[in-house]
Amino acid sequence: MSHANAFDGRGRSAASARRAHVHAHHPDRRDFLRRWSLLMIASFRCREACAVHFGVTFQTACNWFDGFNAPYGQHVDYAVETLPRYAEIMRGK
Repeated sequence: MSHANAFDGRGRSAASARRAHVHAHHPDRRDFLRRWSLLMIASFRCREACAVHFGVTFQTACNWFDGFNAPYGQHVDYAVETLPRYAEIMRGK
């Protein structure tokens, strides 16, 4: 019996990999990513300023601006506290 490939998707079976990614195209996630992207664009003059504000890498800021990745909870919490347009853009208020 061969060993599991350490570089092959965290060792998941095909069935569990499908279950793990079942919500990858969930409409609420897409909507959140779109709104988060709009918030970043409205709040920062450039991606570098966003990266500095949140203490993340430039690549992370780029991913947020482009709507590719969602932030971790601590970043959302920090945005609630520090970005004046958070409620308007994220909650539609």
